[in-house]
Amino acid sequence: MRRLLPVLLLALTAAIATAGCESTFDKAAKLRAEQGTIAEVEAVDVAQTEGITAETLAIIPSADGLMAAVVVEITSTGPGLLWAPIEVKLLDASGAEVGTNNVPGADPTLIHLPSLAQGETALYVNDQISITGTPVEAEVTVAGTPVTAQLLPGLAVTQQVVTEDPSFGTTWTATVTNDTEARQEQVIVQAILRDGDVITSAGIAIIAGLDPGASADVQGFFIGSNKGELEVFAPAGNATDGSGAPSPEQAGDATVSMQ
Repeated sequence: MRRLLPVLLLALTAAIATAGCESTFDKAAKLRAEQGTIAEVEAVDVAQTEGITAETLAIIPSADGLMAAVVVEITSTGPGLLWAPIEVKLLDASGAEVGTNNVPGADPTLIHLPSLAQGETALYVNDQISITGTPVEAEVTVAGTPVTAQLLPGLAVTQQVVTEDPSFGTTWTATVTNDTEARQEQVIVQAILRDGDVITSAGIAIIAGLDPGASADVQGFFIGSNKGELEVFAPAGNATDGSGAPSPEQAGDATVSMQ
C-alpha cells in the first residue's frame, strides 16, 4: 500500500482524525508511513520524445510553502505513449530550479504519464513536489518510445464528492471502475478543482491494481483552495496486450529507463 491508495474511507478517516496542525509535507509523510512504501527509483536523465508538447495549466504551492502541485496538459502530434517517463522542473522568477519530481527515491507513479494516444491530449497531475522557493513556471520533458499496442480509454469514475476533513482540509472521494478489458496496474487517479478557466486545486490517489470489472473507492487531499468544480480522471496505464505500467511487485525488480 502507498500514499492515498484506495482504502475503506471510514478507516482512513479514523487514521487521520487524531492529526494535529501539520504541514502538507507532514501529512503526506504520515500517509506514506501508515500505508507503506513501494518500489522507488533513482533520478535519471530524461530524453524528450519528438512530437510531444506540454503546456503548464497550474502551479499551486501549498499553504506552508513546502510543496507544490502541478497540472500539465500533454499533447501528442506524433506517437502514442504508454507509461511514459516525465520530468517536471519548477522554476522561480529568476529561472532557478526550486523543485522537481525527478529525485532519488521518487515513486514511479509521480514520474510517469499513464498513456497518451496519437493526436490526443492528457493531463499529468503531481501533488508532491517539494519546493525551496516560489515556483512561477515549469519546464517539462516527456520521454518514452512510440507504442504499437492498442491504447485504452480512461477508467470509469463515479460518485465524485468534495468534502472538508477536520485534519486534512479539502479532500475528495470517488469510485473508480476498470471497465477496460485489461488489468490496470498502479492506476493514477487525478483530481482537480476548476473555477471557470482556472485550476484552483489538484491532487492524486493511487490504486495498486484493478482487474477488469473491479472497482475501488479512493480518497485524496488537495493542494489549493476549495473553490471550483470537481473533475476526476483515471487514465489507463496498460494496453490491451497488458504492456505498460508494471505491478508494484514487478516495479521493484525492474530497472526503470527514462529514455
